[in-house]
Amino acid sequence: MTHRVFLFLLMTTCPLWAASLRVNEIFVRLQGTIQDGEGYDDLVADLKNLENTELSALLKELDLTWKPLRTRYTRAHQEFVDSTLKGEGRQQAKADIRRCRSEFMEVYQLGEGPMKPLLKSKSMPALVELRKLIMPTPAEVLGSAPLALEKQREVVFVLARFRDAIVETAVLPDEEKAEASLLQHEKQVIASMSGLPRDGLRIIEENEKIATKAEIPDDERAGIRELNEWRLLLGLNALVIDPKLCLASRGHSEDMHTHRFFAHESPLAGKRTPWDRAANAGTKASGENIYMGSTEPSSANKGWFYSPGHHKNMFKPSHTRIGLGRHQTHWTQMFG
Repeated sequence: MTHRVFLFLLMTTCPLWAASLRVNEIFVRLQGTIQDGEGYDDLVADLKNLENTELSALLKELDLTWKPLRTRYTRAHQEFVDSTLKGEGRQQAKADIRRCRSEFMEVYQLGEGPMKPLLKSKSMPALVELRKLIMPTPAEVLGSAPLALEKQREVVFVLARFRDAIVETAVLPDEEKAEASLLQHEKQVIASMSGLPRDGLRIIEENEKIATKAEIPDDERAGIRELNEWRLLLGLNALVIDPKLCLASRGHSEDMHTHRFFAHESPLAGKRTPWDRAANAGTKASGENIYMGSTEPSSANKGWFYSPGHHKNMFKPSHTRIGLGRHQTHWTQMFG
């Protein structure tokens, strides 16, 4: 669908005669922005000159266009992803997946000495290729999209961002985040076609509920999710969040920072070993990784990935539970 068709729909579905002159002007400028690709920032900045009643009217009028266009785009996107991830190349992709997993596990079975140089040259490239094969990003999938779908997406996202700008200017906290909703839809569609095991995806979904109930910080959740996605890409099981292991992990990270040590063996009474710390939190542990130097969970995971002993812990098939805890730039990862 071309810009011209979208603009026609935008103009014909909005009953501008019912809106104020200033609202009418905003719509005319919005149409020009979509057509020419210029003036969007100025248009958003001028929203503050509208009264809240006018902003509400503008939102109502915009939704007459935004909602049907969103439905058309999401349907077209779904159909494109279906055709891309279920096409003739799928058999070759399956063969490539088996090859990458085999290469990764060949390195995993090595001793720590021979393993170390291969973690960067062989293991990580295999994991990166697996992600592209099994869990491509929306951008990667859309990289081969037809021009019509690209144009359709461009217009819908302009409208989504403009809708969000209206909501933010009018301070309407209960309204949906239109752009975030579209991005989430794209991710969900691709995830549903990704080929990751459904039981593993269910665990990841359940982990979000566990983390919310236990008030686990976002950075710790992200670190756990990243490792779980890596394990699923490799055909391993996803790990269930154990909030008690998170508590023990966070406590050890804080102890290392506060008491200036970096070791699995703690100098503090009653907390000497990972097993002691897990027991103090009311659970059991089967392994522990520690990291120092960043507040980013991805940095901790990469640090462990490239360290043979920690790497073996991360991808041990017998693990079923996980905890992750950060304090300042110290991280502790525990398994059960």
